[in-house]
This record gives sequence, C-alpha cells and structure tokens, in this order.
Amino acid sequence: MAGLVLVLGAGATKSCNGPLTNEILPGMLQKKGVDPQQKLDELAKFLDDVFHVNSTSKPEDYPGLPLMMSLLDLALDRKQPFHANWSTDQLAKVRQAMELGIFDLLERQLNTAPTTNHYSMIHQLYPQPTEPCVLSLNYDLIIDTAMMFVSEGRGDMQGRFPDYGCDIQNDFYKEDPNRFGKLLKLHGSLNWLYCKACHRLEIGASEARKYLKILQKIVSLDLENSYTMQGQACQNCKGEMRPLLVAPTHLKDYRNPHLTQIWYRAEQFLRKADRVVFIGYSLPDDDLEVVYLLKRSLGHLTPQQITVVEYAPPTPATATTPAIPSPKLNEHAVGRRYRALFGDVDWHPEGLDSWLNAQQQSVAASAS
Repeated sequence: MAGLVLVLGAGATKSCNGPLTNEILPGMLQKKGVDPQQKLDELAKFLDDVFHVNSTSKPEDYPGLPLMMSLLDLALDRKQPFHANWSTDQLAKVRQAMELGIFDLLERQLNTAPTTNHYSMIHQLYPQPTEPCVLSLNYDLIIDTAMMFVSEGRGDMQGRFPDYGCDIQNDFYKEDPNRFGKLLKLHGSLNWLYCKACHRLEIGASEARKYLKILQKIVSLDLENSYTMQGQACQNCKGEMRPLLVAPTHLKDYRNPHLTQIWYRAEQFLRKADRVVFIGYSLPDDDLEVVYLLKRSLGHLTPQQITVVEYAPPTPATATTPAIPSPKLNEHAVGRRYRALFGDVDWHPEGLDSWLNAQQQSVAASAS
C-alpha cells in the first residue's frame, strides 16, 4: 500500500502568502517586476483594449484567469484573431507574456515565503522513517523546499531531492540515486524546462532562496531567460528549452511525455492509498482531468479515509457568538463538491495552520 497520499491545491500555497488563481492576473500587472522585453506591457495593453481593465482596476473587475487563458488558447487553436486590433501572432505573444507574468509573480511573491507549515505538515503526517508521498497541483517550490529541509533533519546535511516521477536529465539529479519521498507535480513546475524537439527535461535555477541552497552550484540553466522570447538552447539538440507548466485553462494539455509519466504514477499511488489528505484543493470546474483521476482512483476508500482541509470563511460574529468557520460539510461550496464525489468526508474548514495545531495537540494529549 502507498499509505497516506497528500494532495496539495492552491490553498496550500495561499497559506504561505502565495496567490490564489483569481489573484494572479491582477497581481501580474499591479506588481510587475523587471520586464526588459516589455512583454507584460503588451499584456496590459491587451487587457485594457479587450477586457477594459488596467493596473488601477479592482481585482474583482478582472476576467478570471482560466477564462482568459481558455479564450486565448481557443483563438490560437482555431487560428482566428480574437479582436480587430489583435492578430493571432499578437495573441501568441500575449499568451507567452502570461507565462512570464505567472513566473514573475510567483518568484517574487514566494521568494521569502514561509515554509514552516509545510515543514510541520510533512513531519506530522510522515513521521520518521516514513517518507512522504505528495501530489501537488501547484507550480511553486514550497513543498519541494519543505521536503528537502525535512530530509536534512533526517540525516542528509545536503538535503535530498524528492523523486519527481519523471525523466529529469540534469547530471546531479540522475547520478544521485538517493531520494526523499515522492513529489508528483501534475501541472508541471516553476523550475522545469522542456525541449519539444528532443523531449529533454531539466531543472532550472530559481531565485527562491531556500531552494537555492541545494541548486546554487549545480544548475546551469537560468529560468528567467527561459521565459523570454528566445528561451535557452537545449544542450542535447540546441532546440529551445521552455517552461513546463500546464496553464489554468479549460483546454489543458497533458500530452507531454513527462507529465504522462507523472499522471500514471499518481494514479497508481492513489489506488494503493489507505488514506488521502487534501490541503487547499477546491475541486475547481476547470480541473476536469484531475477530478476524473481522483474519482476513478479513490473508489476503494471510505469517506472517513478522505480528509479535506480547507479555509471556509467564518460566519459573522454576533454579540454572543464568536466568528468561527462552519464545521458542516454542506454549508460550504467546496464541502458540497467533495460530498458529491466521495460522501461525508472528514471535513476541516479551519485552514492548514489551525488543523496542524489541532493535530499536534491531539498527538501530545495521546502521549501524556
């Protein structure tokens, strides 16, 4: 059996001050970093012309990121201009600018992100000598970093990479067989670079300071340059190395051979799990393939073997009643979605930090 499988969604990143999906698009324009090619300026002009929003607009006035990327992908797939002033060539540049914007926002916002709760989560859910088995739907490196730090505390002062479940070609990854746990990133990763010509996959250097400790002397590919128009040359065939990210669009494409490997292994682990814990995953409608994977793979578990940790906004406080998250599954949209798929799951609407504290207190009480 795979034992406990941990599934991380955007809410896990939010608990470390990262953005939720609906915060990414306004964040791109309102917190722009260095953009020497002015690609984000092109994105800003597109949003102003077509969707009537700009950097001074309220976040709630922006179109949803999945909707906007889906419209762009549909126009590009059909080779149709999206608007009189925006040809398909221009749309391709806007689409690429959005990838840059996602990278830029996540790198800056998560550069100093606290990973303490992820570190505690791995320690609590996978006590030594158990190693973690994690499925992540996020691009960021927070869980990667936390797993490496946990591995340091368990005897490897340099830290060990997790097994990513795909064919990463960096020498330092291939030649060191020691891994700590399994980390399957179903939507790709902020620091993965892929060559479409020869299918080579590499880990690129990230500015995330905690992650740099293990990479600073051994990674040659620079991620920021790979998000430019030119990209970087593949050392195998001299083709372009481009980021491997599955964008939040209704037209997600999982046919990449490395992602196919990851998804196959994810299904095997889920089918063998005797418990699954979801952290911050809301079962969004645009994640059809993920929901299909989960529904097909978890039929052997009872509802109480499935734990869901969400943050449900608390009910308003009154003069006699404090504001607390609703403990009832059917009083939250996410809870109702989980119940429709899996039944009356073990529902925790208090958020990751509060749930971890309660878990720790429960263990301490049992030991006393």
